[in-house]
Amino acid sequence: MALSDFTGPDYIDAWTADLDRRWPERAMMAECVVRALVRWCNEGVVDPSEEKRHAVIRVLELGVGAAGLARSVLNSLADASGEGPPATVEYTGIEIEPALVLHGKELLETAGHRDIRLVHADLKDVAWTAGIGPFDAAFSLQTFHDLGGIDALEAVYRQILGILAPGGLLVNADFVVPFEKDDPERPRRLPVETHKVLLSSLGYVDFRCEMQRGKKACMAARRP
Repeated sequence: MALSDFTGPDYIDAWTADLDRRWPERAMMAECVVRALVRWCNEGVVDPSEEKRHAVIRVLELGVGAAGLARSVLNSLADASGEGPPATVEYTGIEIEPALVLHGKELLETAGHRDIRLVHADLKDVAWTAGIGPFDAAFSLQTFHDLGGIDALEAVYRQILGILAPGGLLVNADFVVPFEKDDPERPRRLPVETHKVLLSSLGYVDFRCEMQRGKKACMAARRP
C-alpha cells in the first residue's frame, strides 16, 4: 500500500508498520545494509591523496522513507570510524514524498544529527543529482524496483557512479524476485545476476550479494 492510503496523525508510522508486516525480511535487509556500510568503514575510508581515514564520511540515501534506516546508518557509522575520534557523518537523502522529507528531517534532528540534508526529488528525473556530491557511500532499501524497469535502474546506477568518490560504496537492498502481477515484458524486480551485470558493465567493481532472504537481496559494489 502507498503512503497515500494511510490517514490520521500517525499515518507514516502506520505505513511503515504495514511494510514491515508484509515483508518480514525487510528488517534483515536494513540490518544488512548497515553491516555492509560499517564493514566498509572499518576497512578504511581512505583519502588517496593523504592515505588516511576521512574525518568526514559523506553518505547518500536513495529513498529515505520514514528515515529509520538513515538513523541506524548515521549512528553506526559514527561509532565505526576506527581509532581516534568518531568521524563526522554528513548525510544527504533523496525522497519523492514531501511529507517524508519533513518527517525524516524532524526524526534525524531529534536524534541529534545535524549534518543532514533531505532533498525532495524524483530519481526518474535526470536532474536529481544536480548540486549534490561527491559521496563516500550510497545506499537504498526497497526503492529501485519502483523506477520502472531495467533501463531506469541502469540510469540511476550510472548517475550514482558519477557522484561517488573513488573507492565509494553502493549498497542496494531490494526485491529480486518478480511478483505474479508483474508484466514479464517490463520487469521491475530483477534477479541478483541482472544487478551484477548492470553494475559491472557500468564500471563498478567488487560486486557482492551480501544476503538473500524471501523476495529480497542486499547487494554491494564499489566505484574503482
